[in-house]
Amino acid sequence: MPLFRMQDLGYVYPDGVQALSGVNLEIFSNDRLALVGPNGSGKTTLVRLLSGLLAPVKGDVFFRNRVLTGTHLDESRLEIGVVFQDPDDQLFGHTVLDDAAFGPRNQGRSFEDAARCAMQALEKVSLENLAYKEPHHLSYGQKKRAALAGILAMNPAVLILDEPTANLDPGQEAVFVDLLKTFSGTLICISHDLIFLYELCKNALVLHQGRIRQHCAMDDLVSRRRSLRDFGLDFSFRLDTLPHPAPDRIDGGRQKCIPENHRQDFSKSPLICLENFGYVYPDGTRGLRDFSLQLYPGEKVAVVGENGAGKSTLLGCLAGLRQGKGTFRFNGSRVTPKLVKRLWQRVGMVFQDCSDQLFCASVYEEVAFGLIRLGIPRARCRQQVASALARTGLSGYEKRVPLHLSGGERKRLALACVLAMDPDLLILDEPTAGLDPQGEALLMKLLLDFDKTLVLVSHDMLFIEQLTCRTLVMHEGRIIDDLATPVFMQDERLSRLNGLSYSYRQRTTDTIRRLQHEHEHQHRHTHLHDHAHRHGDHVHSHLHTHMHEHAHRFVHAHPGGQKHHDHSQKRVHDHDHPGHEAEVHGHSHE
Repeated sequence: MPLFRMQDLGYVYPDGVQALSGVNLEIFSNDRLALVGPNGSGKTTLVRLLSGLLAPVKGDVFFRNRVLTGTHLDESRLEIGVVFQDPDDQLFGHTVLDDAAFGPRNQGRSFEDAARCAMQALEKVSLENLAYKEPHHLSYGQKKRAALAGILAMNPAVLILDEPTANLDPGQEAVFVDLLKTFSGTLICISHDLIFLYELCKNALVLHQGRIRQHCAMDDLVSRRRSLRDFGLDFSFRLDTLPHPAPDRIDGGRQKCIPENHRQDFSKSPLICLENFGYVYPDGTRGLRDFSLQLYPGEKVAVVGENGAGKSTLLGCLAGLRQGKGTFRFNGSRVTPKLVKRLWQRVGMVFQDCSDQLFCASVYEEVAFGLIRLGIPRARCRQQVASALARTGLSGYEKRVPLHLSGGERKRLALACVLAMDPDLLILDEPTAGLDPQGEALLMKLLLDFDKTLVLVSHDMLFIEQLTCRTLVMHEGRIIDDLATPVFMQDERLSRLNGLSYSYRQRTTDTIRRLQHEHEHQHRHTHLHDHAHRHGDHVHSHLHTHMHEHAHRFVHAHPGGQKHHDHSQKRVHDHDHPGHEAEVHGHSHE
């Protein structure tokens, strides 16, 4: 009996957007299912229906063979745990411990028992030392772990995760992998990170435009690049971009070079200058300490470090959203309280959680908001809005409600709002989080063409390597390394530096590379069959050969030289051939 069963499931949002249509699916106990598809394909809507957060417009969701509604829904919510894409949606207690204990208390546990379960869950995610801290004072990655702890404390039968690794540093990502591998119940996970999903899930469900396009084994999904391209999921460009000694040449022998617009101009005065700068949060947490930094016009800089290292705090100060103590100069002028209020005209920032900067009733109004306040004439404003939406792949979305968009679409919208204003400094905080591979490729192209100063906070090695010339490594509110990006990418310490461990990704990547190097080909070949023959009471074996034609998988080679591709076909295949006994033969087996 399936644990979940969906029957002709459909959902339409109040604004008329058809999110799901004709979904028929069965999920069994202890399944480990990856939900994948491009932004806006209906993945988040599907898990909201599975968890009872939304009611179907058409069809039914069955859980344990009963329709998920009424008292059965109330009871089932105690067994189905959901970790939302945005952890702020489920953190509301006075302390981290209060949040983690909320679920067990709703399950009817005593105060002491709920607190014990909560503390055990916090220990699993390494947050026990922050148990009495207010959740909204945590870093984004810590909030992710706190949200997971609140669900694990309930010991749910079903665990549903929506983009669980978005914005996490590699060390915390590895914590999620290890925890989820030991989870004994049913696991359903949404992510665009197929390397992460491959570690956890045995099967994959591909959604596209609200319909199921494929339901297959995870091995089959990641190994077939053509299918991945058809579904908008081809992540293969990432497989050669994890930290490793960089080759002298790439892309068929062309020398790798840094585009001219990525070079800093030291002949000019710094655009940004921080000296002995510091920032302390209201609860006493030191976000930045004794911080000094210079950024030059046109410079492309990456900022890396573990969650909680102070990266987002730094960005907030550069954008004028937070005011610290010390010297801060922008384009040679000291940033006073009056100038801080006008930094938004020169500095554009896309937040880590871009929902925090979207508030208008339509996409058009959102992009036009800053332009109107800059005094841009309406005709030119319309042109710049149209241009920004086209650059971010959102043409035709003008009347859509921003908060009804998918997470990846909201990310692109926030970027469109910033690009429309043509800032001197563009600040991006984890810009690839929540983007599908097509959205990542679009973002890469946009940033390669961007000719102003860029500050990129990211754990995405592909974007750091391709877009930046300089990498700052932060730890506990300080810069502990300031390296040229090629040097950073080849640094042997990267695997153990401040939580930047990529070991599981390297292992999984090697496996996926091997799978993608296997092809299926149709050709005639010989099967060898060893059959027992009986002559009275005497039994002996004979080897027989039979010709067959069907697909076989084998590894191909790239020998180099003038022979670029080697597909050596073995004409004799020695393997089981079910049903051979029923085939027509020229001999008897008796």
